Amino acid sequence: MKTALKFVISLGLGIFLFSYVLEKSGLGTIGEAAGLFLGLEGLFLLFLTCLIVMVGAVRWKSILRAEGEEVPLMIVVRYLVKGFTVDFLTPFSLFGGEAVRIYLMKKEVGLKKSASSSIIDKIMDVTTHFLFLLFGLILLFLYTLSFQNAVIIYGAVIILVLFIVLFFFYLRAFRKESIVRQIFKIFGKSFASTDNGKVVLDIERQILYFFSSKKKELFQGMTLSFLRHFLFLSRTFFIIYFLIGSFEAGGAVVAYGLTILSMLLPIPASLGSLEMISAVGFGAVGMGFAVGTSYAIAIRTADLFVCFFGLFFFARLSWRGFLQKIFLKKEEEEEYVQA
Repeated sequence: MKTALKFVISLGLGIFLFSYVLEKSGLGTIGEAAGLFLGLEGLFLLFLTCLIVMVGAVRWKSILRAEGEEVPLMIVVRYLVKGFTVDFLTPFSLFGGEAVRIYLMKKEVGLKKSASSSIIDKIMDVTTHFLFLLFGLILLFLYTLSFQNAVIIYGAVIILVLFIVLFFFYLRAFRKESIVRQIFKIFGKSFASTDNGKVVLDIERQILYFFSSKKKELFQGMTLSFLRHFLFLSRTFFIIYFLIGSFEAGGAVVAYGLTILSMLLPIPASLGSLEMISAVGFGAVGMGFAVGTSYAIAIRTADLFVCFFGLFFFARLSWRGFLQKIFLKKEEEEEYVQA
C-alpha cells in the first residue's frame, strides 16, 4: 500500500512538472519533437537507439562469457529490453529492471551467475553514467559561471554521492574485501549462516573476483560501456542538430549530462523531470527553454520505441504461460480420464 502511494505521489509530481513545462514552452514543442520521427531523421534516431541496445546486450553477453556461460545474443537482447522497460517505467530510471533481468536470465545460467552478471553490468553502466554526468555538469557550470542554478546544485550533490559510493566499491573490490560481510556485521551475523545469506555472499564473491582479477574482461566491458554512452551522446547531438539546425558539441554534452541527472529523480519514466531539467539547462546555455522541452520529448519518444518491444515481449511471455497452463490442464484431464 505504501509503495503504491509513493508511486502515485511521484507520478502526480511528474505530471504536474510535465504540464508546467508544456504550458511555459507551448504545445508546439510536442509537434516539433514528434515531427522528427515522421521522416529520415526519426529513422536515424531509432537506428542509433537500436545500436545502443545491441551494444548493451553485447556487454552483458561478454560478462556472461567471462563467467563461463554462452547465451545466444537474441536472448540477451530480449531480457535486456524487458529490464530497460521496467527501468523506464519505475521511479529512478537508472534502476529497477535488474530484478527482472536476474529472474529471466536465471533460467539460462542459474541464479548466482544471473545475479552477478546483471549487477556487474549495472555497475559498469553507473560508472560511465557518473563520468558523463560529471563532464556535462562541469560544462554547464562553465556556460552559466554560477552555482546559483538549482540544477547545478542538485547535480553537484548527486555527483558527490555517486563518487563516494563508486570509490568505496572499487576500493573494496580491487582489494577483494567483502562489502556484504560488513553489512552483516552491522545487522547481525545470523543471516550470513543461512542458505540465503550464503547465496548472497557467493554472488558478491563472483562480482569482486570479476573486478579484481578479470582485468581483460573488465577492460572489454568498460570499452563497450563507453561506446554505448558515446552512442547516447551522438543521439543527443543529432537531436539538437535536427531541432536548431546547427552543431552544438558542448551543448550536447551538457544535454546528455542533464538527461542522466533527470533519471536519478524518483519519478516514473522521468516524466516531467526530464522536461524540466532539460528546459532549464538548455535555457542556461542559450539554446532556449522550448528547445530543451522538444529535446526531452524526442528522447522520450525514442526510448518508448524500445519500451514498446519490451511490453510486447512481456505480453508474449504472459500469453505463452497462459497457453502452457491450458495445455497442461488438458493433459492432466486426459491422463485422469485414461486412468
